[in-house]
Amino acid sequence: MTSIPQATTTSPALPEQCIVASLTAEVMADADDGQLTLLASTLGNAADLQVISPRALLQMVNRQRAQLDQIEALAQEYAEKVLLPPFLDEYGIELEELDPASLFQSNPKLAAGFHAFAAVHKDGRTLAVVPTGQKPTARLAALVALIDHMQDQK
Repeated sequence: MTSIPQATTTSPALPEQCIVASLTAEVMADADDGQLTLLASTLGNAADLQVISPRALLQMVNRQRAQLDQIEALAQEYAEKVLLPPFLDEYGIELEELDPASLFQSNPKLAAGFHAFAAVHKDGRTLAVVPTGQKPTARLAALVALIDHMQDQK
């Protein structure tokens, strides 16, 4: 299995940052009278557990969803700026992006399944073609799988 090299640069490719998303919701029955109560907490240890209305809980969900979007964006940026460049360097891969819609005009169904393909030049250079707009994490996974496949073929 191909490993993904970590960048060892002196200046970071992106700033240190921390994004937290935490939400716990539960319906609890009162031990004395069986009355159901909706509770929510945004702290991992439930230190701020409170009775909440469904509307307020849905507002909390929307705030957490925004946080999760930021976390996903951070993962994509990390893959693009920190993981992908040293991986391409280690395997000597030149990257080219192509629009899958134009590449597969005669068979659009193929466009959805296109993740990456490669050609090895006579001089040993590897050209990897990937779809434009592909998320960096998907691109990295596709390239790792492609390199693994190419190494298995040797």
